[in-house]
Amino acid sequence: MSQPKDVKAELVFWERLENQSMEVDFTKMAPEKCMAAMIEPDNVRTAHIKDIRGKEAQYNLRLNGFQYVWHDMPELEGVAEKSHVGNVIVPKTEALVRQITGATRTVTFAHRVRCLSEDEAMLANNRAPAHSVHSDFTPAGALKNLESVIPDAAEREELLKRRILAINVWRPLKTVQRDPLAVCDWATLNWQEDRITSRMVLPHGWHELGKYAFRESQGWYYLSEQQPQEALIFTQFDSESEQAEEGGMTLPHTAFVVPDTETLPARESIEIKMFAFL
Repeated sequence: MSQPKDVKAELVFWERLENQSMEVDFTKMAPEKCMAAMIEPDNVRTAHIKDIRGKEAQYNLRLNGFQYVWHDMPELEGVAEKSHVGNVIVPKTEALVRQITGATRTVTFAHRVRCLSEDEAMLANNRAPAHSVHSDFTPAGALKNLESVIPDAAEREELLKRRILAINVWRPLKTVQRDPLAVCDWATLNWQEDRITSRMVLPHGWHELGKYAFRESQGWYYLSEQQPQEALIFTQFDSESEQAEEGGMTLPHTAFVVPDTETLPARESIEIKMFAFL
């Protein structure tokens, strides 16, 4: 394994907006106009991304919003089979999250295999690495998603009395040589000024994710040459984080391009998303 290697790379942030929010209504505008509106605030900035290799133990979910865990899973060889993912890989990943967080219950709501490909259908299905700084939810967006994951109102009301996490577990299927995943230490964010609410109004409801403005003091990290055994666990919602503003915390993340790696083999990864209840 190589020595730690920091990188200066271009990341796609957003410009700061009035009221730090944007709503795009897909029920009132043509899809192409909606998509154009959603990239209009894009602001490409150069960020210093530190290689965390050798210092993984210094960062944890509660204080920083992310944690690297050594977790060997030979079962990844069957990732091409959807039934194998659901019946084997997801349960083992849920068990890992319960062990790390102390949760007594976990409910997976999504999993996705991603890779870069010249196959336009794959790109259209959004399975290529996401090259923009974002979090999958805002606090409000996470709780909205919980309604579909736990549709029973009485059950959900009881769960809302507990600490709730939305957790992503991301790992490569082979050693990463290209388009690694970077995460931002949430202790280095200015939540009032850096996070921007992006809401999409859809025919069946709405989805709200977080976009982020650039700040020099933000701490960005990645793990060079990350291997399948090196799982990245990161928080997309924590209702009671020690760093929390009112409403909870979410972690910014993005894929990024390491200079001079564009011709190396494409990244392949699996990401599993779940709610965890403590």
